[in-house]
Amino acid sequence: MLGAASVNDPVFWLHHAFVDLQWYRRQRRHRWAGRLPATPPGPGDGQHNRIVARHQKLPPWDVTSDELEDVGRIHRYA
Repeated sequence: MLGAASVNDPVFWLHHAFVDLQWYRRQRRHRWAGRLPATPPGPGDGQHNRIVARHQKLPPWDVTSDELEDVGRIHRYA
């Protein structure tokens, strides 16, 4: 799956569909578990301004990871 031509390979799409399915199953089993951290690291933390928390906007887009986390809003598995 290396190179720019990988999107033309059906294995690429099968792989990503499988990853999405596993993520969907995990979300359904563990509804309480979200991506961490929920809040950004404070000024005294070595990761301050290096980690985007789940409720912060993802640069350069105007969405949070909370809004992108649930694949169920995009498609459903039978």
